[in-house]
Amino acid sequence: MTDRRKIWLRLALWALAVAWMGLIFYFSTEDAEGSSATSDLVVRWLLSTFDRSFSSLSPEAQLLRMEDWSFAVRKLAHFTLFAVLGLLAFAAFSVDLPPRRAFPAALILGGVRAVLDEVQQAFVPGRSCELRDMGIDFAGVLLGAAFLLLILYLIQRKKLKK
Repeated sequence: MTDRRKIWLRLALWALAVAWMGLIFYFSTEDAEGSSATSDLVVRWLLSTFDRSFSSLSPEAQLLRMEDWSFAVRKLAHFTLFAVLGLLAFAAFSVDLPPRRAFPAALILGGVRAVLDEVQQAFVPGRSCELRDMGIDFAGVLLGAAFLLLILYLIQRKKLKK
């Protein structure tokens, strides 16, 4: 890869990673009411799309069904946001570092961001700092980075076979 292409790749990947951390920051600044409203929109869309019986339920029954799924969807959102961050961070670090060094660097960056995310929420009305969410966030970072590491390993292995 030419130096010019490597510079642009590095800039693009870091821009994506920083923009993604900005998105995480944005979601964490929503107060409890705003965060619940966002979650409710997602849960309602998911249930309307994937549960054929949802639209035939009474409004009260729809709310109960949404409450049943809300917790899982919120935690899955945490996990997914941080999995993408893990993938982007690993990709960005991999431009300049070998995988054995890029992987822990991505985990450290993602772990620090997970802690900062929860600490930030402690200062947002109606939100709280939860160790469980830090763990979910870090598990997402781990999976995202590990996924890309696996892809790189498989590509390298295929190249060696040729």
